[in-house]
Amino acid sequence: MCAKTIKTALLLLCCFLISCGSKTTTETEDNTANEDNVPTSFVTTETSECNFEDGTYPATVDYNNSQTGHSATYTLDVEVENCQIIQINFPNGGYVDEDHITAADIDENGNTSVEGEDGKRYEVRIDN
Repeated sequence: MCAKTIKTALLLLCCFLISCGSKTTTETEDNTANEDNVPTSFVTTETSECNFEDGTYPATVDYNNSQTGHSATYTLDVEVENCQIIQINFPNGGYVDEDHITAADIDENGNTSVEGEDGKRYEVRIDN
């Protein structure tokens, strides 16, 4: 094989591997080529709607228990990992984590709805 063919094959392989690792991809629809002479229809870019890095954030949490009818609003700390709420911390040192809630994706404004055990639901708004 000639060097140009090998280079083109490696570029296509890299583009494929990068696109497999992205959460969301966007492809262009024209058939123009980029500077490496790879059609741009094969080039992907990663996009993300999450504006929150991993860490702890204060949040307003609307709690509702459908089994008991109890509901309340609290200001609590929440743990974010990979743009998901994975834990809700309570002031007394207690918490609910992935053993008791379903991790939920955060939208670009810091809002999500977290399902808990036994009919519990947490509407979370990260305070910015």
